[in-house]
Formats: sequence, C-alpha cells, structure tokens
Amino acid sequence: MKSARYLHGQVRQKAGRSAPGMARLGVLLGVVAAAGCAVGPHLSTPAVPAPKTYNAHPINLHSAQQRVQWTTQEAQAWWSLFRSTPLNDYIRQAMQANPDVQAAQAALAREQSLIAVAQGGLLPSVGAGAGISRGRAQRTGANGGASYRIPGNLYSLLLGTVDVHYSPDVFGRQADLVHAAKAQAAVSRASLHQSEVFLAAAVSRAVISGAAAQAQLNAAQQIAAADAHLLHLLQQEYQLGYQNLQSVDQQEAITAAAQARIAPLQADVAAARHGLAALLGQSPDADLSMPTLASLQLPASLPTSLPSALAEQRPDIQAAMAELKVAAAQADMATADLYPQFNITADIGKAAMTGGMFFNPISTLWSLGAGIAAPIYNGGALHAQRRAALDQYKVVSDRYRGTVLNAFREVADALRALQGADAAYQHHLAAQKAAGAALHLAEARYRDGATDYATVLDAEIAYQQDTVAAITARSQRYLDSVALFVALGDGWRPDATDATATDAKTHSIVQNTQGAPA
Repeated sequence: MKSARYLHGQVRQKAGRSAPGMARLGVLLGVVAAAGCAVGPHLSTPAVPAPKTYNAHPINLHSAQQRVQWTTQEAQAWWSLFRSTPLNDYIRQAMQANPDVQAAQAALAREQSLIAVAQGGLLPSVGAGAGISRGRAQRTGANGGASYRIPGNLYSLLLGTVDVHYSPDVFGRQADLVHAAKAQAAVSRASLHQSEVFLAAAVSRAVISGAAAQAQLNAAQQIAAADAHLLHLLQQEYQLGYQNLQSVDQQEAITAAAQARIAPLQADVAAARHGLAALLGQSPDADLSMPTLASLQLPASLPTSLPSALAEQRPDIQAAMAELKVAAAQADMATADLYPQFNITADIGKAAMTGGMFFNPISTLWSLGAGIAAPIYNGGALHAQRRAALDQYKVVSDRYRGTVLNAFREVADALRALQGADAAYQHHLAAQKAAGAALHLAEARYRDGATDYATVLDAEIAYQQDTVAAITARSQRYLDSVALFVALGDGWRPDATDATATDAKTHSIVQNTQGAPA
C-alpha cells in the first residue's frame, strides 16, 4: 500500500498550495494577455490612379439602335441580354456541372474551413483524458533489496484529467493568421467569381461560334448547290455547242472549291458542339442543339463602367487585393516571430485506487503554470524571413498595380474592338448586298446574251467571299460584346430601357451615349 499512501500524500501536498499565490499568478497572466498588440509593419494598399476615360480619343460611332452607356449598376446575368433561351439554359447548366467551377467552389469551402482553424488558435484548448490500470508494486527488504525482493499487492489506479492550454496572442501573430486566412478565402471567392464569368463567356463564345459556323456552312452549301446547278447548265450548253470547254472547266473548279469548303465548316460546327459539351460537364457525344445566329439578339445597351468603379467589380482585381492582404498579414506574422511567445497551462483531475476514493475530494490533482519562449540567436534567420515577407508584399503590390492597369487596358481595347467590329460589319454587309445585286444582274445579262461567262464568274466569286465575310463580321460583333462584358467583370445589370432588345435581323450599329467620354 506504499503507492497509495504516496499518492495521497502528493494529493494533499498539491491541494495545500495557497489560494493567494494562485490568484497572484492569474492576475499576472491576465495583465500579460491584456497587453497584446500587433507589432507588424501595417502595410497599406498601393494607390493606383484611375483615368477619367479609357481611351485618349473619343470613340466616334454611328447613330443606331444599339448604344454604349455609362453605368454604375451592380452585376447581373449579362448573357440574358442576348435574348436567347438556349444560351441562358446552357449557362445555367454549366454553372451547376462545370468541373472548373466545382473545383473553385471546393477551394472556397476549404479556405472557409481554414478560417475556423485559425480562429481556434485565439481561444483556449481544452482536452480530457481517462484511464484505468491494473498492476503490482514490488517491495524490497530492509537493506534496499540487495538480498531479497518481496512481491507486492495487486492494485488498481483510476485516472481522469482535464487539460487547458492557452497561448495569449500578445503580439498579434494569431490574429494576423486569422486575417491571412480570411484574405485567402477572399482570394478563393474572387477566383470562383472569375471562373463563373469566364465560364459564362466561354459558353457564349461556343454558342456564337457554333451558330456562326452553322450559318457559314448553310451559306457554303447554298453556294455549292448554285455552283453545281450552273455547272450542269454549262455542260448542257457545251453539248449543244453554245459554250466552250474552258468555261466548263473553270466552273468545275469553282464548284469543287465550293464543295471543299463544306467539310471544314462541318468540323467547326462539331468542334463548337464538343467544346460546349465539355463546358457543360458532358462527353463530346452529347446531343446538343445549337441556336442559330439569327436567334441571338444584340443587347440594346452595352455598359461601360467608370474606370474608378472598375476595381469594385472585376474579380481579378478583387483577387489581387485579397492576395495583397495575405502578403501583408504574412509580413505581420514574420514580425511577430521576433517577439516572445507566452503559454498558460492548467490541469485538474482525479487519481485513486478505488472507485469510491475516486470521487473523494482528497484524490483531486491540479496544476497551473505559465511559460515564455523568446528567440535569442538563430543566425539572423527570423530577420531574413521578415525581409523576405516584405519583399513578397512588394511583389504582390506590383502585381496588383499591373492587374488594375491591365483591366483598364482590356476595357479600352474592348470598346475600340466594338467600334472596329461595327464598322467592319457595315462595310461587309454593304459589300455583300452590292455583290448579290451584281451577281443577279450578271446572270440576267448572261441569259440574255449581253455579257460573257467570265463576268458571271467574277460576280459569283465576289458574292461568295462577301457572304462569308458578312457572317464572320456579324458573329464578331457578338463576340466583342461578350468581351466587353468580361472586361467589365460582370459588373452591370440591365435596366428597364433594355427590356426590348435589338432584333438581330435589323442591322444595328453601336453608338455612344451623348456626353460619355468612351
């Protein structure tokens, strides 16, 4: 029973410590904890001057049904302005099934969980343990056991403890860790937003490109059919002696070239469908119906946010800002590592050899302690780590400035591209119309015998080229509209004036809102 007596003696000894001593220790630790302060460099966000306008010179656009307008409205589903139900449905499906967006959502959930992990370091940690053991103590003779040993009695030992550990955040390191975790979650949130914007743009481009390829394919098939019909007529005239062999050979070459353009366009339609299926999280053999180019409508208003407001809605700028906060928090943590760290521990428990004794107050054990650990010499590693953190902040700061300037550039480029696409489409449309009229006139004069076949060939070639060019220019206007929405970072919501969109069949062009310095 020696072990039991010794255990009870230790219990009495610990229980006999003075309560005033514990109180003084608690007051001292409370003062240390209350003295906490952040010791970091407290870095600020670099200022990037925003221009008054995106372009040095105004964009001179013609007056028509579509316009560029300045707005400060919030983000909304800009793709709905194309008034295409299939496009809206595809984007909705993509948001739910696209692997990249799902990965970004999982990354955000992970970062949010890590915030809770970092916040847990600000609070005390409490643990509990319990155990039971069965053993035999060994007793020795009076001479210390040199001559004989006597086996002791069997005994049981019941243990139960509650441990409390707390590290006061005196110099703000743990708070900086929480700030870094929140900033990293903001990076993931902005990345998710950017993934959604890019996904909506990719689906829109796939639909527009597929619709344009299908329109070009239809035009190519019509042209090939017309060439084949004209070849048949020439062959009949040649057999009757009204046409020479050279004209027949030339038409055969034109017909073969027209038919050769069909297969690549069919491949383009299939590629657009395959790309759309991948964006929807489906296999390439998915049966997807592609809307026609005529079913897509140009937005009545194309938004242009002020440069000063662009940073509030561009997800890449938001991500760069959050990364800047992460770097600042890491610099603060590196500074806090130069200072001491404090620890407070407390234990309370029970230890007894019988169940009845376990619940007796005399079997209570407790301890309370405090510690401090301070760096003294580490070869300058901690100071070098702090300098590296500050250098990293400078790197991220320069990247932030570059991101903001690149955002201004992309919006400026998108506005100029709209102007160029509109002017190109109007010219191609006029060329197609004139080429079509010239072809009909040439065919009529050829049937009347007023002109030779070479004139018909030239008119036909010109019409073929202008038809395909007009379709390409028309689809480019839609693509440039998507590019502007992406450059603005999804930062626009249609108002009541956009309830009625411009019909795609009417050949509208872009104009500036009066007084808007685009």
